[in-house]
Amino acid sequence: MANFAPLLARLAQRGIQPNTNAAREWFRKKVRETRISRNALLSDSDRKAGGLQVGHMYCYNYDPKFAKKLPYYDEFPLIFVIERTSKGFVGINLHYVSPRNRIAIMNALDKTVRGRNYDETKLAISYNILKGLSKYNMIKPCVKKYLYGHVKGNFVKIDANEWDVALFLPVQKFRKAAASKVWSDSARR
Repeated sequence: MANFAPLLARLAQRGIQPNTNAAREWFRKKVRETRISRNALLSDSDRKAGGLQVGHMYCYNYDPKFAKKLPYYDEFPLIFVIERTSKGFVGINLHYVSPRNRIAIMNALDKTVRGRNYDETKLAISYNILKGLSKYNMIKPCVKKYLYGHVKGNFVKIDANEWDVALFLPVQKFRKAAASKVWSDSARR
């Protein structure tokens, strides 16, 4: 789950205060050490998901139908599914906000977490629940619709015990704009 207490405890053990340059550099170093890439995630056969379930986190390759018309898009979304439709699904793509804002979003979504263990844990989420969250305006730029026919390859499920790490992996793949531009636009909305 998105419980950041263990991460904060590890920082404190090293004498590093959270929300400082030292903390950010420590975390960047840890992420680099994991050497997880898009290809590594997609090729892990243990993570491949047969289908999507509302409330679970997934990543996958995506080629949007209207790529030419979009100002920018993420070819490797990291989403929580909030609704399934006949032709696709709606998800919260956390790559559309800065890592700092991802923490705020996860703290807001934490109120909807249900499940007894990490492989059963999911968000009990819908549009109505999203709109009731105080952080909804921050989440709004992340809500995207996806078509099954434009998913390239397999869905990879991220279990709840890895959500906090997955949030910070530098695997977003924006086209037509840098991540900093996307994050700035999302913050302005």
